Amino acid sequence: MFTKLVVTRKLIINLVLVAMLLFISACSSMSTTNRVTLDVSERWAILPINNLSQTAQADLQAQTLIETRLRKRGVSAVDTYIPVTQVSLRNLLDPATDLKTSIEWAKQNDYRYGLTGSVNEWHYKAGADREPAVGISLKLVDLYSSEVVWQANAARTGWGYASLPSVADKVIRELLQEVQLRPATP
Repeated sequence: MFTKLVVTRKLIINLVLVAMLLFISACSSMSTTNRVTLDVSERWAILPINNLSQTAQADLQAQTLIETRLRKRGVSAVDTYIPVTQVSLRNLLDPATDLKTSIEWAKQNDYRYGLTGSVNEWHYKAGADREPAVGISLKLVDLYSSEVVWQANAARTGWGYASLPSVADKVIRELLQEVQLRPATP
């Protein structure tokens, strides 16, 4: 009797662990180029993020979360590009125009790195649980050489009780962890 109880208990624990692993792996995905190591003392520009989601201003929310994460990791010289011109129909229809303008601004102001990307998903799913879902792609450009030094994308859904900003922050944190930062040298 005791042996049966132990075997049943182990079986239940193993089944629960397998189910949890399957659930966790089904809720997130990430793809990234090789890790890159950069100096924390360099100047960073957060360039426009292309909002491909159906949520208004998801790009601006992502930019704010990215800036916060970079500052938390020690990058103190980070600024977000803010267009000085009115929003035009051309910029709305061709986001590449705004990106080109922002890259020129960053180069003229001696920023070393520019971080851009796109928000692909940023919403609560339909249904009873209304789980938050976030998908983001990021690209890090060395503005001195115009070379893409790192690129990644990730997607994640949260539990029904999770908030959209917390899931987005987790996705951005996981993405930016792939960028190693060297401490400033005196």
